[in-house]
Amino acid sequence: MKPRKTLPPWLNRQLRWRPVDAVDAPETIRAWLRDSGSLTRRLQRLGDFHVETLHETTRAPRPEEGCLLGLRNREAARIREVLLHLDGTPVVYARTVLPLRSLRGGNRLLANMARRSLGAELFRRPRAHRKAVWAAAIPLSMLPPDVANEAAWGRLSLFLKRGQPLLVAEVFLPSLWRQLEESLH
Repeated sequence: MKPRKTLPPWLNRQLRWRPVDAVDAPETIRAWLRDSGSLTRRLQRLGDFHVETLHETTRAPRPEEGCLLGLRNREAARIREVLLHLDGTPVVYARTVLPLRSLRGGNRLLANMARRSLGAELFRRPRAHRKAVWAAAIPLSMLPPDVANEAAWGRLSLFLKRGQPLLVAEVFLPSLWRQLEESLH
């Protein structure tokens, strides 16, 4: 099956992913949600950056993820969840879903990123193409424990790398906005 550009509204009603331009987020947050460049590079410009791997496994993704990637029911994918840290503080929670068929040829290295940033590889030649991006307010219940004490904003991007699909969800934790605010003073 081919990847989809649109998310069926009946999938994951709790999140209500919408096209990024249709969300009602504060302007500072909207700028981050809309940014088409490398999140890794943007964070690296702000301070000391590192990746903490929370979980890495091969299993069936969530129904909406499988639908967007064009996977058959219960088809396995490589799933990776990480925290991106800035100056020792987690500022982004990220979840990547890579269909196993996407991990062939030059994309094989995406399956074993360890503590490296996926973003650095996505924006390396040949650059990944962001085919679609959605945004949503992410409830606290959908975040890993102990990374935030309030809801956050996130974006879900459908990328094509060497013609193969992958999904990247990035949740901008409230600690990011606090760090940005502090850096202005």
